[in-house]
Amino acid sequence: MDTRRTFIQKAGISGISGILAAGHAPAFAQDMNKIKLGQLGMGSHGFAGRFKNPAPKFKDIIRCRPYAVWDDVPGVAEKMLSMGFEKVMKTPEDVVKESDGVFVMHADYRKVLELARPALEAGKPVFINRPFTASIADAEEVVRLARAHNSPLMCASSLEFQPEIEDMKQFAKEKGPVRSYEAYCPEPYFTWMFPHVINFAHAALGGGIDTAYFSGDYIIKMGNIGIENGKFVDPERPYGSAFSLLTYKPRDGQPPIIGINQIGQAPGTYNIFIYAFQESKNFISGGELNAANIFECMFLAQNDFFVTRKPPRPYEAILEQHRALVATNKSRLSGRAEKLDTLTGSDALPYDDSIREFVLKPYRN
Repeated sequence: MDTRRTFIQKAGISGISGILAAGHAPAFAQDMNKIKLGQLGMGSHGFAGRFKNPAPKFKDIIRCRPYAVWDDVPGVAEKMLSMGFEKVMKTPEDVVKESDGVFVMHADYRKVLELARPALEAGKPVFINRPFTASIADAEEVVRLARAHNSPLMCASSLEFQPEIEDMKQFAKEKGPVRSYEAYCPEPYFTWMFPHVINFAHAALGGGIDTAYFSGDYIIKMGNIGIENGKFVDPERPYGSAFSLLTYKPRDGQPPIIGINQIGQAPGTYNIFIYAFQESKNFISGGELNAANIFECMFLAQNDFFVTRKPPRPYEAILEQHRALVATNKSRLSGRAEKLDTLTGSDALPYDDSIREFVLKPYRN
């Protein structure tokens, strides 16, 4: 009969043999070796929490885990533990100290520079949710800090990583030059949704944006949102459409590209219709209203970013996309087209407290 000592010895040997045969460590040990991700603030997406239970097809390549979390509203961070985080921290600095990479997700994007600074100065990879910041000055300072401290920086829409991006690049090369495009996002909120269409087109067709002109329905207050037939609706008011009309600087002697970037009551789901010299074609992302496929691309891009420390897109692209968004807002106020290269540091995006309240509502005490 086995004694207690021999039973423990046999169990230990058996366990080690099983690990060797499997070729990898048990789940808890694998998690210990994963990159620890911290999150600063509740925002519109739970990107970090997705690393806790990735889809089975991704398990072998995921090298990150949600770890530490902080929010400036008492009790919110504790409730965010249900998203997969392991620890609640008292300050953003504590999150940075104990994490290998940081998500800045706070829905009040006026606080981005303040929250991102400790992580950037520590040289840690930082993901900032869209919109990038509020002001042009803050955006430029975030990038300066990233470069100065060799702190990899990522800010993106999930649409920037869709497989259709490469298809659009090839189409533009073979059928171009591109004359114009129409990019669509069925969701209506100004600062949250314009980055989808602007960044989507920028990733596919490149930069060189000259001017931005706003027209249409301005929506920034978060109302009583519902979804009908795949579209956002608010019983307090009907949603219309808003446009950011972008003109690009001429390329290779060709007429400038004209881009219509539409949010709100848009036809279909996330898509871009490209009008090229030889042919026109519509590119749809994620399948018809298939948000799961859209977010999978962001999930994998984030995993690669934190593991390799390589920003997926150039910092100048991030800055130009942000300038296009800020210029769109400036046009909304002025009623005329605004040139991106005339923006000053004080030019900024609008903000409404209902944005933050909307994301906090499920986590309030």
